[in-house]
Amino acid sequence: MKKLSLLLLAASFLLLSTSAWCAKDLVIINGEHWLTSSLEQKRAYLFGVGNMLELEQAMMGKNYEALRNKSIVHVLLEGLSGISIADLVLQLDNYYAKFPQNKKKPVIEVLYIDMAKPNLKH
Repeated sequence: MKKLSLLLLAASFLLLSTSAWCAKDLVIINGEHWLTSSLEQKRAYLFGVGNMLELEQAMMGKNYEALRNKSIVHVLLEGLSGISIADLVLQLDNYYAKFPQNKKKPVIEVLYIDMAKPNLKH
């Protein structure tokens, strides 16, 4: 896992250093995107979020414990711990089906507020 994290970190720096990447190309994935995505795309999104969380936690190093209550990383890692990717896909599908008025709500916000925060052990 450590090799994968280092590889992803190196790839991220390479991506960010290229002039082809631009903030205008960044798309915040919301329910509209989610509902029209294939299962493979949904899984890839969630794996990407998971990898970024692991990278952020690793980069915090010894500071992770001190920053854990001030970080989205802690909430997502702890609140979604033990939930499989398949279950996350199903829960997100169900959320957007139950609340179609929230199609513009970003998936990361649903993961954070509606799924991870309620599962935190205070």
